[in-house]
Amino acid sequence: MSVRRTFDRWRANAAPWAVLRAFVVFVYVFSLGPILITAAVSFNATNRSFFPPRGFSLRWWERALGPEWLDPLLFSVKLGALTAIIGTVLALPLAFALYRYRFRGRQALVALTLGPLMMPTLVTGVGLLQLFQQLGWRDQLGFIGLLVGHVVICMPFAVRTVSVSLHTLPPNVELAAASLGATRAATLRWVVLPLVKTGVIAGAVFAFIHSFTDVNLSIFLARPGETPITVKILGFLEFGFAPTLAAVSVITLLVPLVLVAVIERASGLGDFVYGERRRG
Repeated sequence: MSVRRTFDRWRANAAPWAVLRAFVVFVYVFSLGPILITAAVSFNATNRSFFPPRGFSLRWWERALGPEWLDPLLFSVKLGALTAIIGTVLALPLAFALYRYRFRGRQALVALTLGPLMMPTLVTGVGLLQLFQQLGWRDQLGFIGLLVGHVVICMPFAVRTVSVSLHTLPPNVELAAASLGATRAATLRWVVLPLVKTGVIAGAVFAFIHSFTDVNLSIFLARPGETPITVKILGFLEFGFAPTLAAVSVITLLVPLVLVAVIERASGLGDFVYGERRRG
């Protein structure tokens, strides 16, 4: 009887947690398994993508860090950085206007601003390509066209994160600053912006990552010599999945991961995404 009672107690208390742990392990294996396999393939000694790797070699990493792949990678980093800066600068006043004021056409402006989040980037890319052709701006395809397109699809991330920060702003902060004699410009500069800083940084990070990993829009607006790394990878896939491509894929994964880790350490980005952590 005591054994049965102990089993029932374990089933009632420990079994659900055991199932949850098993499910979490499955999710991690399912998510990280392809990444680990890809990383292992990049160390093959042969020019075929075998797993487990046959031999050990770093020559595919040397090729991945050569000009053929490094130039598109740096192009994507530059494009993503400018997209994040421009998108965030444009998103700040737009988020303030949409959150603070009620005016005619506001709902239409909200739909227009957040529309790229719901519309497939493939459709946006085709539409922008047609627009550039109709305006006779075919020469602007490449970096300028990609920058315009990426700002369009990435700016909503900054608008949303800034709006969330404004929503969590204490309602009496600005009134307190005004009661102490601060002008509206001073209140914005010294009170509001520091309090929404984390949301601004989060929006910029999301915009950079979305720009850096985009392929559906970029494939329509890129041109030879001005090609993001994602389009370069897609073109290389026509010849198969070689160990060089595995090394390049790992590098493109590490770039946003390192960026997020550095910014999280410097600005506490995790507090904004997951809620403020308890500090001992």
